[in-house]
Amino acid sequence: MPFQITVYEADRIIDVVYPPQPTAEDVTDYLKRIRETIIRMGGPWSALVDQGQLRVMPPEMVATMASLNAFAQLHGMKRSARVVSDAASGLQAWRMTKQAMLTIPTRTFETREAALAWLRNPDDE
Repeated sequence: MPFQITVYEADRIIDVVYPPQPTAEDVTDYLKRIRETIIRMGGPWSALVDQGQLRVMPPEMVATMASLNAFAQLHGMKRSARVVSDAASGLQAWRMTKQAMLTIPTRTFETREAALAWLRNPDDE
C-alpha cells in the first residue's frame, strides 16, 4: 500500500497517511507526488501526517523525511501535526522534526480528529 495524499483545499491542509511498511519504491513515488503537491499549494499550508499505521521507520527513511520536512517549510508549511500510535513512534517523529530543524509549530497527537482540530483552529491553544 502506497502513501495516501489528500488535500483539503478549504483548510489548506495536506493530509498524508503512511503505509505500515513503506518500501523504497513507495518512498520514491511519495517524494515525487508530495513535492508536486507542495509546490501546487503556492502559499501557506499545514500538514497532517498520519503515522498511526507505521510500524518502524528505517534510519535512512528518517533522514529522507527530515529533508522533505525542510523542503516543505521552505515552500509554505506553517504548521505540522503528526498522528502516532505509541510513545516510540512519537519519539521517532520528534527526532525527524529536530533533524529537519523545523521552526514552525509542530505537535504530535494520538487521534486524527485532535490533529485536524489543532490545524484548523491554531488560536485555540
